[in-house]
Amino acid sequence: MSENQPQDPWARALIEQNQRWLTAFFLASTGDRTVADDLVQEVFQQALTSQHNYDPDKPFGAWLRGIARHLLFRHYRTSKRQMLPLGDKIIEHLDAAASEAEHRFIDPDWQPSRLAALRSCMDELTERVRAMLTLKYQEELASKDIADRFRMKTNAVDMAISRARRVLEDCVSKKLEQTSHE
Repeated sequence: MSENQPQDPWARALIEQNQRWLTAFFLASTGDRTVADDLVQEVFQQALTSQHNYDPDKPFGAWLRGIARHLLFRHYRTSKRQMLPLGDKIIEHLDAAASEAEHRFIDPDWQPSRLAALRSCMDELTERVRAMLTLKYQEELASKDIADRFRMKTNAVDMAISRARRVLEDCVSKKLEQTSHE
């Protein structure tokens, strides 16, 4: 684990849950991957230093989105760059989509059915793929170490894990959709 990565698994989970949409937001807003990555990191740094301002009765993602918008506008003010033509409607749409994702993926009432679906979908994977996922996400082994254990190339392990994640995502979505229609 890197020195800058939080040790607390809940803190890491919060970062991972929000990092993708923040990156997408900043990438869409700036058109520059490096700037987007820097701004994402800055959001988490600012959230950490101002955590005393967070109201636990409000959604965490909404608080992060407020920080993100503030940092985006500050970026354009200080960089003297022309802001990409994102209208208020687009920013509102991104905010609404992130809020929906936060509700679906973080809401504690939604998680038990998602976890049950994930467990069911995991049972549908081969034992070998389940073992790779366990090594990667529970034991936090690097792909190279997993490749050594399975006598595979590192990129083959990465591809297998990527495919498994897509299969699991599709399977969980289908199971949750079935559950919601019952």
